[in-house]
Amino acid sequence: MKLGLRRRLAVLLGAALPMAAAWAQAYPTQPVRLIVPFGAGGVTDTTARVFAEGLTRELGQPVVVENRGGAGGSIAASAVAKANPDGYTLLVITNGMYAVNPLIYKTLPYDPNKDFAYIAMLANTPTVLAVSADSPHKTLPDLIKAASAQADRIAFSTAGEGSDNYQVLEVLQQATGVKMLHVPYKSGAESLTDVMSGNTDVTAISAVTATGYIQAGQIRPYAVTSSRRLANLPDIPTAKEALGQDVEGGSLSGIAAPAGTPPEVVARLNAAIGAVAGGAMAQDKIYARGSERMDGSQEAFTLRVAQEQKKWAGILGRPGK
Repeated sequence: MKLGLRRRLAVLLGAALPMAAAWAQAYPTQPVRLIVPFGAGGVTDTTARVFAEGLTRELGQPVVVENRGGAGGSIAASAVAKANPDGYTLLVITNGMYAVNPLIYKTLPYDPNKDFAYIAMLANTPTVLAVSADSPHKTLPDLIKAASAQADRIAFSTAGEGSDNYQVLEVLQQATGVKMLHVPYKSGAESLTDVMSGNTDVTAISAVTATGYIQAGQIRPYAVTSSRRLANLPDIPTAKEALGQDVEGGSLSGIAAPAGTPPEVVARLNAAIGAVAGGAMAQDKIYARGSERMDGSQEAFTLRVAQEQKKWAGILGRPGK
């Protein structure tokens, strides 16, 4: 009886495997949602839209960007973590969401180590520390001097705790020993607008989107948060050159799916993302403007997640979960 049952199960399993493979090969058969954790206009949104356009061609189905900002990306991450793991709901995930949020929020509606399949990294983008064009603080040392005179005298705006510009300003404060007032928004674009209007003093804007504002004279760039000067912004010094302190950081973005997504679908998406990353559109709109192309393998992404978690646990002085 037991032997017969095992045989029947083996037959059923043998039949199911080709069906699963055929289903994965047919994927996708309907539009795919790409959830972006911040509002429109920032570097994460810009990168997502370039890849969505390219993936639409590669996959043969519309890849539709959906912005769900708030709580440092936690709202978007929670929605995708709870989604059906069928490859039709994907998440643009940043290092803040899997490495910083677990350290700054007491509870999270998702577990970065259990709820996602990390498919591929998209780009690593440093930021530009910048103030309004008419700021009274002419240099980065001037700003730090003003912040040193009185805690919370200088205000900085970001896309929320856990966002790339929040990370950079957190590192800046730790490197210099100053305390500034944090003013969070739902997107990098909103935080930049606040600086340009004079409501806050400083922000960190992605190197991809900074060029136009600099050329238009709308912001005064202080420094780039990278280890070396950027090819598209060669006249802007690094933070170490400007301040004598290492202040490195930015947005490391990638695409993830809900845990349990079939491996065949993950592999299909990984190959499609790699094709887009290697194309002329991504080169022109992302990598030639200050972003760095990353190793596109699933293994590299999973390893980088662990590395970022360890790094930020050290910076924030708290053990990772």
